[in-house]
Amino acid sequence: MPPTVDPTSGIPIMGNNQSTQVGNSTPSPQTIPQGQPVQYQQTPQQIHQQNLFNSMSFNNHQNEPQMMNTLHGTQMVYPHMQKSKLVMLILAIFLGWAGGHNFYLGFTGRAVGQLLISILTFGLLAPVSAIWALIEGVVLFGNKHAIDYNGIPLKD
Repeated sequence: MPPTVDPTSGIPIMGNNQSTQVGNSTPSPQTIPQGQPVQYQQTPQQIHQQNLFNSMSFNNHQNEPQMMNTLHGTQMVYPHMQKSKLVMLILAIFLGWAGGHNFYLGFTGRAVGQLLISILTFGLLAPVSAIWALIEGVVLFGNKHAIDYNGIPLKD
């Protein structure tokens, strides 16, 4: 008896199960001539990859890189690489005395300076760092061309 192939999965069926499939809504297996190799339409991995590709295709516009002018010239920038202006402003308001917004944007030298001013003076000059951070945060939030340390523009 030649092997039969399940048409839905393409897997060879061993044995004689045709009598039990009466009344079943699935199509009956096809017979393959003896000596012919079994040809599958798609492997399970290919089906899975196709499903992943199809599920990502409608959200593809959110993950596509854009060409942007940065400090290092024109380069491809993915959306996850851009820092948020709103997060920067909130950090400047609440953690500005410690340089939180500058740490977020990558300006570690400025951030360490603000942190040291606040800590080494036992908090006496912390209001100076806080005012500095508040002004810097508002200016960057309102600036249309604000960039982070890598030169990537901030997103709104």
